[in-house]
Amino acid sequence: MAAVTAVGVVAAIAVPALTFGNARPNPSAATNTQFVANLLGANESPSSVPGLETQDPDGFGTAAVTFDLSTPGSENVCWDLSYGNLTGTPLQAHIHGPATPGVNGPVVIGFTPFSALGPTSATGCRVLTPLEAGIAADVVANPTNYYVNVHTIDFPGGAIRGTLSIGAPPSGESHLLTEPLRAYDSRTADGPIQINTTRSVSLATGLDGTGTAHVAVPAGATGAIVTLTVTNTGTGVGGAGGFLKLFSGALSTPPSISTINWFGGGQNIAVTTQVAVDANGHVNVFAGANQTDFIIDVIGYTF
Repeated sequence: MAAVTAVGVVAAIAVPALTFGNARPNPSAATNTQFVANLLGANESPSSVPGLETQDPDGFGTAAVTFDLSTPGSENVCWDLSYGNLTGTPLQAHIHGPATPGVNGPVVIGFTPFSALGPTSATGCRVLTPLEAGIAADVVANPTNYYVNVHTIDFPGGAIRGTLSIGAPPSGESHLLTEPLRAYDSRTADGPIQINTTRSVSLATGLDGTGTAHVAVPAGATGAIVTLTVTNTGTGVGGAGGFLKLFSGALSTPPSISTINWFGGGQNIAVTTQVAVDANGHVNVFAGANQTDFIIDVIGYTF
């Protein structure tokens, strides 16, 4: 496999633009503290008012927001949103508050222009008004008093919503989570990955040690720092062992390199590595030679 790895390095260098995800339009914001939110339909306040329907039942997403308040008169906000399973076209997205969970608050900062909202993601930066700059300072100081939501044509009152919290502290463009989060476990999800198949996996959210879901790789991240584990490894189809390839969800063809290898049945092997993600925080996993169960734990991400 050494020869394959050497070829893969060349391929990885040749296509970096394809492997990156939803790059933030303001690169300097990568070193600012992020505020993140896990967006779900169930987080919206119920509404029986015609024309203000809420709670898209299977809608989900993540949000990452940064503020630069260092220059008076030029304060700005940058945002990245990723969402899925929304019923209806996204119409608007905002920060609301102050408000406690389950209580609606007024719009305080809009992610405008709303025409830039895509079907599955949105990203942008803009200068804040003086009034918004004052509110932004309170968001930075008290993020859990505010929430992000996305409105759609079918749920104009709010399709998905999530309370803001302080994201992983930055170290340059790398952000390390305070606790690793389990983003995927085939043993409790889709079963072993079969030989010569590719599986799409979302790293957007993960479970902590108590089973509580948190944002793992927020919208706007370009890559993830993960531990990939194989367990219940198979043997016999393609020989004594096998391998997995972990790569960006933006790529349709697996790269030449393998990420982890095993050499017999029933093994448990792990490797910590970095991987590019697509605009929605997804990666692909390809299995060669034999089937296996696999687990992905997120340690951090690059932004």
